[in-house]
Amino acid sequence: MIRFAAFVAQGTPTPTTFAAYAAKAGAEDAAAARALLSGQRPKRLASAATLLDWVADATHTPAFLIDACLQACPDKAEVAALLLPHAPLLTLLQSEPPTLTEVLGTLTSQTQYLSFARRLPPQARILLNRIAAGTFRTRLTEPAQTSQTPGQCFAILTMIDPSGPEGTFAIPHGNTLIPLTKLRLTLPDTADLLAWARAHTTDRFGPLRQVTPTQVFELTFDATTPNPRRKCGLDLAAPRLIAWVRDRHADQVPTLTAFLASLP
Repeated sequence: MIRFAAFVAQGTPTPTTFAAYAAKAGAEDAAAARALLSGQRPKRLASAATLLDWVADATHTPAFLIDACLQACPDKAEVAALLLPHAPLLTLLQSEPPTLTEVLGTLTSQTQYLSFARRLPPQARILLNRIAAGTFRTRLTEPAQTSQTPGQCFAILTMIDPSGPEGTFAIPHGNTLIPLTKLRLTLPDTADLLAWARAHTTDRFGPLRQVTPTQVFELTFDATTPNPRRKCGLDLAAPRLIAWVRDRHADQVPTLTAFLASLP
């Protein structure tokens, strides 16, 4: 379960990245992961609000503190994951964390949920909560659905989450900016970028900071997959942040129409 959570956190899975994951995960967990990523989700255990209630009861957290947490982060699944204290090292050594196969096959009660959650680190707990609440939506891109277009594009930073740190990158479309992808900020000049963001925050949404849309970045990706549920109409497979392009202005970034037209 911990390995699968780390795999999902890397971005949209592709056949290539999944093959690398499966080679290390073992046959059972690899099969369970493929089924889950193909849309075969287990029956929902409870809503995210109910999971949060269970965790609040288990940790004796008063309602006013839960409300305060939700004001900072409205994602109930994430709050529930972070509210449980980290398991002591001795407990982790004495109790193996649940496997993905175990979670998908036996997550059927409040007691089982809390047992799993206590044996997982926060990142894996968030994934556990999305599976339990029926909100896990990550899908494995299939070769037949994917345009193999290793390519490059420019995008504008519009949102930043300093805790990641993670940024949301968008491209122009008409009079607005359309989100293209979210990426962890791993550039050598990330510290400079975070300092810039603190000075150019225009609004806040929990942990997210909306910033002045003036900074341009170079991205690369392995492929694109159509996704009609997204405003940009697609997902980038294995997107990577290459550089903060400080000498390029936001009005020089190609539009969504131009970007789509450049794809084969």
